[in-house]
Formats: sequence, C-alpha cells, structure tokens
Amino acid sequence: MSNQIKLLRDALLKNIANASQVFIVGHNTPDYDAIGSALGVATIARELDTKAYIVVNDLAQDLDSGVAKIIEDTKDDYHFITLEEYQALANKNSLLITVDVNKKYLTSVENDLDKVGKIIVIDHHQETEQTITADYKHIDERASSTCEIVAQLLHNLKINYSEEMANYLYAGIVLDTKSFQKNTTAITHDTAEKLYARGASYEVVSRWRVANYEEDKKVNNLIFGSNIIREIGSSEITEITINNNSIRVYTNILGAPQVSFAINRITPHEIYRRDLLAKAADKIVAKYAEVAVVMGYVDEETVGICARSKVNLNVGNLLEIFEEKDYTCFPQETTPKSPVCGGGGGQQIAGGSVTTSNIFSLEELLMNQLSEMKVDEENIVSQQESADTIVIVEKEEERLVENKGTGTGKIKTKCENGKVH
Repeated sequence: MSNQIKLLRDALLKNIANASQVFIVGHNTPDYDAIGSALGVATIARELDTKAYIVVNDLAQDLDSGVAKIIEDTKDDYHFITLEEYQALANKNSLLITVDVNKKYLTSVENDLDKVGKIIVIDHHQETEQTITADYKHIDERASSTCEIVAQLLHNLKINYSEEMANYLYAGIVLDTKSFQKNTTAITHDTAEKLYARGASYEVVSRWRVANYEEDKKVNNLIFGSNIIREIGSSEITEITINNNSIRVYTNILGAPQVSFAINRITPHEIYRRDLLAKAADKIVAKYAEVAVVMGYVDEETVGICARSKVNLNVGNLLEIFEEKDYTCFPQETTPKSPVCGGGGGQQIAGGSVTTSNIFSLEELLMNQLSEMKVDEENIVSQQESADTIVIVEKEEERLVENKGTGTGKIKTKCENGKVH
C-alpha cells in the first residue's frame, strides 16, 4: 500500500466521520469507472455510518446500457439523486467527493460546489487549471482507473463487499485498461487479482459491455458514414464524396503518425453520448489509424472531444490547447447557457469539451496544432519508415490534382474543416 493511498485513506476517514452527509459525483454521463468508484466510496461511507448520495443527473436512456443496468440493480441499496435533489440537500456540513473527474465543467455540480463545506477529489486524469479547488486531492495519473484506487482503499480498510461490488470495480478497470492492454502496472494486476478472489468475473463484465445494435450502428456511422453530392452544371455533373472520417499523415511529427479526425460531416449537429465518442475513438486506433480524434455534440451547444493514441504522440498535450483558450475564440450563433472550454489527459487517452456552433473550427485548430508540432531532431535517424509515408501522401495529393484536370466530370475529394476542396 503506497503512502499516497494511506494519506487518502486517512483524509477520507476523517472527513466522512465529520460530515453530516456525503455526496459522490462522477463525470457527466458516467462510465463503468465513474459509477464503480462512486459505489465503492459509498460503501466506505456506509461502513462509517454516514449517509451517502450518488449524484447522477443523466436520464437512463442517455447512459451506456450496462451502466444504466448497474444503477437499476443497486438503487435499493444505494441512494441515487439528481442535481436538483443535491441542491436541496447540500449544506456546509456536507462533504462532496468527486470520482473519476477533476474538472468542474465535466460534472453536473459545477455551479454548486460552494454548497458543501468540504471537497475531496479522487481521480487518475491529468490536473489542469480547471481542476476543482478541493480540501484534499488524490490525482494519480499512474493508476489505471479510479476503480483501482477505490478498490485499494476497500482492501486497506478491510471492508467486506459483495460479489456484485467486485464486478462493478473490476468493470471500471477493464474499461480504462482496454481489457488490460494498456495503462496497467503491477498494482493494477494485484488489485484485479484481489477483486477476482472476491467474486469478480471477466465473463460477467464482458456481457455488460456488449454494445447493443443501435449503439454499434451509430458508432460505425460516425466512423464510416459518407455522402455523395451531385452538382449539375451547364455541361457536366460533378460528384463530391464527403467522408465522416478523414485521415491525415503528419510527416513533421516523429514517426509520421496517421491521425484520424472523425466528425459527422453530413449532420454535424447530431447529439452523441460521450461514451459513444470514446468507443468510436477506441475502434479507430484499434484498426484504422495510430491517433484518433473524434468530435460530436454532447448537447445542443457543447462539442465533446475524445482522443486516443497508440504511438508517441501525447493526445493529452494536444487537447491542452483548449485550456489556454476561452470559448469566445470559437463561433457562437447564440449566447450559450453554460459555456465551457477545456481539455487534456494522458499520453494515450484524453478528452475535452468546447462550446461552439461550428464543430469544424475545433478540427481546424487541432489540425493546425499538429502541423506546428516538430520532429525531435535527435531521433530522426531512427525513423526510417517515415520517408515511405511521405511518398504515399505526395502521390495521393498528385492524384487528386490530376483528377481535377481530367475533365471527366467526376471529382472525389476529401472534406476538411467542414469545407469541400
């Protein structure tokens, strides 16, 4: 047990014991890591005889089907409340604990943090300027997941928990490690082994995570959707193909990675759950590109961004550009109700949220940001494969130019930044 976990344990024991009630909140549209760790912290509060409420302000139909099932299955044993109920119950004798999130704009309670007397943050995502101001913060970027951290707490405190709870915590670890393929340490595997000893089952968790048909179809359409526009001129018909997924090779970056930008270019204002954007990004880096940036509206005015990398391009650093900007930098058709602008994360996984009426302005910014990233000259010699990649890109560009000059009347182009070229 690390010293940091012991310090977190002591902070929790002290603050939970001194609180009249505990509120636990994860990020908006909670995933398995957020809901599993929330249930784990609620179990600790219950062991200390302190009433705990888990704040989930999303409708069941807006949640991942597996997460919605967990909430349904546990609502008789744990207290789930909405934001409105939190606002009515919270007071200065209350303790708020955020799990799997440290940015206030990603939580439903972002405008009501001052209603409680104390705040504790438990998370494994990168800390930024928009991190919640808290009385105690445990942000461990080395941890695979927040469920890993909470499971360690339960084991250290020797708290008995059910087989179902073991599965909830295990599901969070499985999700955030992509089934133990990344972000794992010896502690991750040790924690998983202890959860297995308590009844966790990979088969059970896998059944929860099977996407239903409609969700799978929506993810596939976001990645592979396309549309052909036929423009009839005076003497010819021009065909323009618009693809949702545009892949570029950035030869100025070490290794010349293939970066996929996926946006619904046909109906750009379609609304997506954040977990569907994440699933699309995961699918892209698994099979089609080395880096994925998937964007979609998560409500009428906010664009959610999910980024993934399997090479040495740090997507957390890439999305941090939004931390340096204000939402007013981007187009706004109307005055937004709850404007946000932020992003960040780790080497392989990152996310962001930006208020704008033009999703393509965010894509253009990120494309330009990548174009400005320079090769580490000390390592150029070892990157022999990048020369071949450059040739491929140049040939593709030449082919497009040649097609435009053929006079055949059929031009197929890529759609970039929401414009057809």
